[in-house]
Amino acid sequence: MQTSVTRWGRAGALYDLVASAAFLTPWTAVLMLDLIGAPRPDVMALLFATLFGTVVVMWSIARWRRPEPLLIGIDTVGRALFSLWFVWALWHGQTPVLAVFLVLELFWGAAQLRALVRR
Repeated sequence: MQTSVTRWGRAGALYDLVASAAFLTPWTAVLMLDLIGAPRPDVMALLFATLFGTVVVMWSIARWRRPEPLLIGIDTVGRALFSLWFVWALWHGQTPVLAVFLVLELFWGAAQLRALVRR
């Protein structure tokens, strides 16, 4: 039987997988950054973008396969931190498209937190 934590955890993992898959390679990351209107990164920034993409995709798969409350709780804290970094980037004049990602992070974080608190 799937619990609310399991359902929201898997849904959040699926969202992360879809949102981050484009950052798995330098070539796809450049295409995605162009698509969202971000400035062209240098090689070092692109390396970190692809490292980020790889880690988030792997973490998504782990949460999809094992949507345990501990992993979903860790992810919820991570979403709060990601939201903070999105606010920081927006504050420093980065592309307003980041606001869409901020809203999505806040949504998934709140949904997962609600499921964790109600269990």
